[in-house]
Amino acid sequence: MKTFSDVKTEAEAAEEKKRQKHKNFRRRLIEHKFVYLMIIPVVLSYLIFSYYPMYGLVLSLKKFRPSQGIIGSDWANPLFVHFQSVFSAPYFWRSIKNTLVISGLKICFCFPAPILLALFMNEVRLSGYKKGIQTIVYLPNFISWVIFGSIVYDIFGYEGIVNNLLDAMGFSRKAFMSDTGWYYPILIGFTILKDAGWGSIIYMAAISAVSPNLYEAATIDGCGRFRMMRSVTIPCISGIITIQFLLSIGNIMNAGFDAIFNTYNVQVYDVADILDTYIYRTGFGDGGNFEMATAIGLFKSVINFALLLSANFIVKKINGVGIYELDD
Repeated sequence: MKTFSDVKTEAEAAEEKKRQKHKNFRRRLIEHKFVYLMIIPVVLSYLIFSYYPMYGLVLSLKKFRPSQGIIGSDWANPLFVHFQSVFSAPYFWRSIKNTLVISGLKICFCFPAPILLALFMNEVRLSGYKKGIQTIVYLPNFISWVIFGSIVYDIFGYEGIVNNLLDAMGFSRKAFMSDTGWYYPILIGFTILKDAGWGSIIYMAAISAVSPNLYEAATIDGCGRFRMMRSVTIPCISGIITIQFLLSIGNIMNAGFDAIFNTYNVQVYDVADILDTYIYRTGFGDGGNFEMATAIGLFKSVINFALLLSANFIVKKINGVGIYELDD
């Protein structure tokens, strides 16, 4: 049985440990003050542009009147009527199906593209040639999807380059952008063209941190370049690949509003109308149903969050490494 003095000693030890912890924190704060100063703008941007607007989520539970504002508007009766309307809406489930299909195609084709591009660029030995390739593949990232969408129509539109070539060769013109069978290949192809170069930067940085000794040992063992990729480079960057994969899974309900909004049309709604475009039309069209649009957006965010947690749990069980530790 513990005596009063033992309990007092334990309390004093706990208090001393707490003081030491605060002292260590203050010391780290002073030592890395410039790092914390650099973090402040990032934290403020998240607070202002990400967390502060979250109060607008109450719109999904309100009967919104612009003249009364979000807070002043009456609560919906029944409270979850807008969520009930969402699940009974005619095009809601179609938009979920299209979102999952397009996101799945992006994970299958767009996710590996920057990894492969980084692996092959790493094999280019001529410095000037390598920099030229990097400049070319990075450039599309700086072009807005508004402009990029116009380029897509200039190439595959009914009066576009491809149809002009078909016409010149004696073939009939084809409405590629209005054909549901062609929409996915065109969308995925141009998404890879626009994003793969920029996405390869993080993998190039990870590859540059691989120890040259590993490549030397592989060369001594008689490995060729492709064997080195498979046995040295890819295992060494598997951590960053895992993190990027988890982020992609957690973002699966975001199929890319900018790309689709600037390339789709009414004829391809059956395959191209995703949750984000459906939210846009619900909120800014159809009489401006902001409450229902907010309810759809909240539903999408909850699903994304659940998918992120699930993917992190599964990958951590398989590889022992996740994007964060739930146990800490």
